[in-house]
Amino acid sequence: MKKKITAIVVTWNSEKLIPELARTARAIEPLCNIVISDNASNDSTVEIAEEMIPGALIIRNGKNGGFGYGNNRALSICDTEYVLFLNSDASITSSSLDKLVCTLENTPGAAGVQPLVRLWGWPLITLSAGAAMTEYGRGYDFDFMHFQPFPNRMTVEVPCITAALSLFRTDVLRKAGGFDENIFMYYEDVDLCLRLRGMGYTFLLQTESEGKHMMGASSRRRLAEKWELQSSAYMTRKFLGGMNCILPDYWRRTELRTRISCILKGRPWLWRLAALHRARKMKITHSALPEEYLMHLLAPRPLRMPHPRQDDQPLAPHLQSNVKKGPGWDCNKTGSCGFACLCVPDKEGTLTLAIRSCNIPGSVGLWSNTASPSRIFLNGGQNREITAAVPGGVEELYLVPDRSEQIIELENVTYKYK
Repeated sequence: MKKKITAIVVTWNSEKLIPELARTARAIEPLCNIVISDNASNDSTVEIAEEMIPGALIIRNGKNGGFGYGNNRALSICDTEYVLFLNSDASITSSSLDKLVCTLENTPGAAGVQPLVRLWGWPLITLSAGAAMTEYGRGYDFDFMHFQPFPNRMTVEVPCITAALSLFRTDVLRKAGGFDENIFMYYEDVDLCLRLRGMGYTFLLQTESEGKHMMGASSRRRLAEKWELQSSAYMTRKFLGGMNCILPDYWRRTELRTRISCILKGRPWLWRLAALHRARKMKITHSALPEEYLMHLLAPRPLRMPHPRQDDQPLAPHLQSNVKKGPGWDCNKTGSCGFACLCVPDKEGTLTLAIRSCNIPGSVGLWSNTASPSRIFLNGGQNREITAAVPGGVEELYLVPDRSEQIIELENVTYKYK
C-alpha cells in the first residue's frame, strides 16, 4: 500500500543526532517514506544515516544552502499526500502522527498541523504550541519554555506552526513554492505559513498529539543570533515594509538603540551591521496580508510569549552531589522561566532541598512527571526545606513556585538512597 506521508529531515553535521533519529524513523516508517536531505555535511552524518536508517532515501546536496533549501530539495521529489517536516533533533510517535493526519483529513481548509512540542527529556515543559511573529519580524513559539503539566486537550487554530515538527499538505506546499531560500535559517516556517495565510489557508495545533524536541542541539546560540537578526529584518521588509519593502522607522530606531547598548556594555556589535547589510541587499517581493489578520498575528500575547533560554551551567560547587541541574535555572535560582529542574539518580530515595524565597511569599511545589509529591509555603526571605520521596524510575523533578514572579534560591540539596 502506498504511504500517505513523506518525512523530510534536513541534516548538516548531525552525526551525534542520528541514533535518536533512527529510533524515530523506525517508529514512524510504517506510515512514512523517510527522506534525509543532507546539506553537504563534512562529518560522518551520511555514512551513519545510511547504516542506521537503511530504509531512508538520502539526498546529498552540493552545498549548505540552509534549512529551507534542504527541505525544498526533498520536497521536489515527494509524491505523497502529506509532508512531515521533522528536525534531526525532534521526535514523534506513530500514534501522534496518526492524529495529525486525521486532523488534516477532517479540516480541509487547513494547510498544516503541529503537535504540542515538549522539551526532550522534560515532558512537562513546552517548546511550541503554535507560532506567530512580532512587529520586528521575529518568529516565536507560543509557550516556549513554559511549565505546563496539564495542557488542554483540543484542536485549536494558531497563526503559524513550527517546521521543527509539523505535517503539511504536499499540494499546498507546491502552490506556495516551498520555503523561501533567501532565509538561510530561522523564521522560514513563519514565512511559509504567512504566505499560505495570504492564500486563504489556516493552521492548527493538535494537543492530543505530542512530540519532543531538543533545545539548541542543531545550532550554536551566538551564530543563531546573527541568522535571527538577518531573518527578522528580511521578514519585516517582506510583510511589514509596504510595497517598497523598506525597514520601518520604528524597526531602525530600535536597532540603533540595541547597538548603543552593546557599545556601552562592551559587547560585540559590528556583526549586526553585516547581518543587516545582507538582509537589505536581498530582492524581496512584498507579501500583502489582510489587515485583520495582521492585527491577530501581531497582537500582544503576554501569557504566551517565549521565556528566554537559560545558560547551561552546573550547580555551584557547594551544591554539587548526585543530583544534577536541569533546565530553568538562573545560577542557583529559579529564573524567568518560573521553574527549575533537577535530575535525580534512577534509584528510590528521598530528595531534600533547602530553599529560600528571595522576594515575595507564596507556595512552592516539587513536581515529578506524573504528580506533585510535595508542597510548602514560604514567606518572603524565609528559609525552609522541601522533601519528597522519589520512587525508582523517576529521574526528572521540577521545582515550581505557584507564582511565576516568586524567585526561589537553592541553598542545599541532598539525595539519600532508600
